[in-house]
Amino acid sequence: MKLTLKVSIFALIIVTACETKNQESKPTTNKPIELVETPKTFDYQPQSPINGELNAVIELGSLGLNYFIIDIDRKGRWILKGQKFGRSNIIYGADTSNEIIGNIMRFKEEIIGLGVDESKIFLVASSSVVENNNINLIEAISNVGIPLKTVSPEEEAKYAMIATIPREFVDESFLVDIGSGKTKISWVNDADTSTIEIYGSKYFLDDVQDTTVFREVRNALLKVPEENRNLCFMLGGIVYEFSKAEVSNTNRRYHVMSNPDEYPTYNEKFKAGRVIYNALYLPSTYSYIFDSYSNFSIGYLVSQKK
Repeated sequence: MKLTLKVSIFALIIVTACETKNQESKPTTNKPIELVETPKTFDYQPQSPINGELNAVIELGSLGLNYFIIDIDRKGRWILKGQKFGRSNIIYGADTSNEIIGNIMRFKEEIIGLGVDESKIFLVASSSVVENNNINLIEAISNVGIPLKTVSPEEEAKYAMIATIPREFVDESFLVDIGSGKTKISWVNDADTSTIEIYGSKYFLDDVQDTTVFREVRNALLKVPEENRNLCFMLGGIVYEFSKAEVSNTNRRYHVMSNPDEYPTYNEKFKAGRVIYNALYLPSTYSYIFDSYSNFSIGYLVSQKK
């Protein structure tokens, strides 16, 4: 009996001591837990080429005529070395074939003057040029003495992804290329590239309503598998225009975009671009990343090394 009483008293002392200690360790106020938002940054730095060589591509689009020079090695690692932007104005329906051919030849001579071997210069016509019944123009530029590649929308999306999205992010990303004629949404599904085409940033020329564009772009976006919507990589002239005011380090390739409502609407194209970007903007997507160096034409050059 005495033994039982001693054990009970000893146990009571231990329990009381533990309760007192727990009470002392509790905070005196019930402060809510502060949730800190993860900074939406993208600090990835691609590998530089080793023993590379200069390659160039002249890109003919429905609005632009541009060229890009890259230093690229045998493994497809590349860095942008030069670029120049011009106009084709095909989208406006004007017959500018002679002017375009003249500008292509001037670009060719300029590129050679920058140290690119003539055999490493290529010419690419975008899918919007090919699809808009520019048969005579395509035939004319195929005779300028530069290897011509005409691309389908699917090829354009594939090349853009090759150049833009690092391999380690492919499974969680999708790509948006906002062109003047078309916007392309692309992603990789079981090693195949899927792509959807919707309105480009010049849709107002066809008197299409903003609400129609927003609805169709959003519907297209929701067809991207959820697991691919963690990161959105972006290309296109209007995205470049949006980013210019924000980029403090022009040597950085990747730039994380702000909320679409942060960007101005100087003119109809800016307004249209913001409508498209708003339709693409989902809170669940971690970052919207503009690649200031890349495009589908460079992707075509890279694909030749793989």
